[in-house]
Amino acid sequence: MTVTDGGYAKRTRVDEYRVQGRGGGGIKVAKEDEDRGELAGAVIVTEDDEILVVLESGKVVRSAVSEIPVRGRVTMGVVFARFAEGDRIIAVAKNSERAEESVEEEVGSHDQ
Repeated sequence: MTVTDGGYAKRTRVDEYRVQGRGGGGIKVAKEDEDRGELAGAVIVTEDDEILVVLESGKVVRSAVSEIPVRGRVTMGVVFARFAEGDRIIAVAKNSERAEESVEEEVGSHDQ
């Protein structure tokens, strides 16, 4: 999943990215558009994950990964977060608490 600092996001299948060696020149992850912003971050996610983004203003936006559509590697993505003009996304992360809750639920279901 990739997110721009302008609030756009998309999921792309991992197999669309080739493995690169040390001398590689990089891999394009999105079609660039000045209005959508620059790449703020990318994380490997599953359909059940939850993503958190931190805005420069200090606000945190949380969303289920399943709400973000799967798009090709060189597409632009869709609106992920709306915020005040002048604000921007500065960090992207998976919600590890949600992952821990899922593991606890799974373990608990096996105990019964």
